[in-house]
Amino acid sequence: LYTAPTDEAMIFDITTAKSLGFNMLRKHIKIEPLRWYYHCDRLGMLVWQDMPNGGDKYNPLTITLPLVTNTHIKDHCYKLFSREDEQGREQYYKELIEMITQLYNCPCIAMWVLFNEGWGQFDADIAYNLTRKLDATRLIDHASGWHDQGIGDIVSRHVYFVDYKFKPDTKGRAMLLSEFGGYNYPIESHCFNNKNFGYRRMSDAGKYETALRKLYKTQIAPAVKLGLSAAVYTQLTDVEDELNGLITYDREVVKLDRETARKIIKMED
Repeated sequence: LYTAPTDEAMIFDITTAKSLGFNMLRKHIKIEPLRWYYHCDRLGMLVWQDMPNGGDKYNPLTITLPLVTNTHIKDHCYKLFSREDEQGREQYYKELIEMITQLYNCPCIAMWVLFNEGWGQFDADIAYNLTRKLDATRLIDHASGWHDQGIGDIVSRHVYFVDYKFKPDTKGRAMLLSEFGGYNYPIESHCFNNKNFGYRRMSDAGKYETALRKLYKTQIAPAVKLGLSAAVYTQLTDVEDELNGLITYDREVVKLDRETARKIIKMED
């Protein structure tokens, strides 16, 4: 389903996402075959496209501390972001241009995501301006999660371990909750292996439904009323060790009744 996806697998993911109430998918740190974007175009699914990032071994304080401290640092310090290799930085720009050129004519693309959680982040202002020059029509998330550089039209936040409380941006930019949730619920015999990564473990379907219902009712719905522009639940499917998908890795089980999930996600319940 990942190295050589079939049309059936692609269509299943996209149509299931729609049936669960999602209007957009964030394609996280990978680029799919053009066929996948064709199906998103055909089926009416918007896409936020991440730019895959490189760099050396990441500094744990740089990429994890902001999750609990909400601190942001300037990304011109290449050492802190493990981006001291000049050739690697040049390669990033080359591949960024290639990605945008490759996907530019896909109508489903709604936003380019340049860096995620400080992974290999550097000079986001330069990457932002380059992207804007290549594509003047789409939104740009220059720093998904943290290490916001105070540029662009949006602010992108990831929240997992604390309750999300909406606060407007002092610069007047739109606020996005670009990752949240991540509740892991393993389904026996439908897992990639015995590892179990996620942000909050659920032991049965009842607790899973209750937790999701509470999450959307007490955190997402109030934030939307205050001005939250978009929210991206982590995540649509299990991905190998990550068991926080709404669908199992083998695509055999949707972990929550679809109509129930749709009402929760659409905040109709």
